[in-house]
Order: sequence, then C-alpha cells, then structure tokens
Amino acid sequence: MTKRVLLTAVGALLALAGLAAFLALQGLDEADKWSSVLSLFFTVAGFALALAGFVSRGPAQSADHAVTGGSLHQVRNVTGDVVITGGGGTASTPPTIPPADGESAGGTQSAHGARTAGDVHQIDGVDGSVRIEPPRPTP
Repeated sequence: MTKRVLLTAVGALLALAGLAAFLALQGLDEADKWSSVLSLFFTVAGFALALAGFVSRGPAQSADHAVTGGSLHQVRNVTGDVVITGGGGTASTPPTIPPADGESAGGTQSAHGARTAGDVHQIDGVDGSVRIEPPRPTP
C-alpha cells in the first residue's frame, strides 16, 4: 500500500467515525433528519463524479497482454492515408505514435505486455485510407 492510499483510508475512517459520533449525539429523530439531508448531498456528489468520469474519458483501444501469431494493428480516428507493410520482427513494446499536428485524437492506445510474432502497429489521427500490406518476399 502506498503512503497516499494509506492516508486516504485513515482519513476516510476518521471522517466516518466523526459522522457516527455526531449522529449518535443528536438522538434518533435528529440523526434521521441529518442522514436524509446528507444522503441527498452524497447522491448528488456521486452522480456528478460519475458523469464527470464518463464525459472526460475518451475512447480507448487496448491490446494489453495480447498474444498473436502475427502482427498487431491498432488504428483509430483516421485523418489521412495509412499503409502498413507487414514485417517479420517480434515486438513486445508498442511504438508511440503522436496524433497529427495540431490535433488531439483523445483516448489512449495500449498494448502493454503484448506478445506478437510480428510487428505492433498503433496509428492514431489519420485522415484517409488505411492499407496493411503483407510482407514482401526477400529476393
């Protein structure tokens, strides 16, 4: 457990203990009224946090821990032509390809721990067509 997680857990426990002590001192009728008001605020806060998480999360592509007998291709938000020529190398760490200049495609692409017999291709922010060509025979 990290120090931050531990401090957060201790703080949450102290807050709950303080709230329980406050409600116990109020008596049953007043504690019931306080809990109704507090539940309203906690519900609104939870809804706001859920909505913020839903809105701020961009689309993601994940091939984490994928095992393939060939190459691994991830393509998103096509804003140009893409041609991928098949290779024969083995890739275990995906390349980082930034979005097109001046644009942010949003979201993430990941292939952490992926094992492939071919290449790993991640393309983001390409306008046009995408073409993946098979490996060319060596002369």
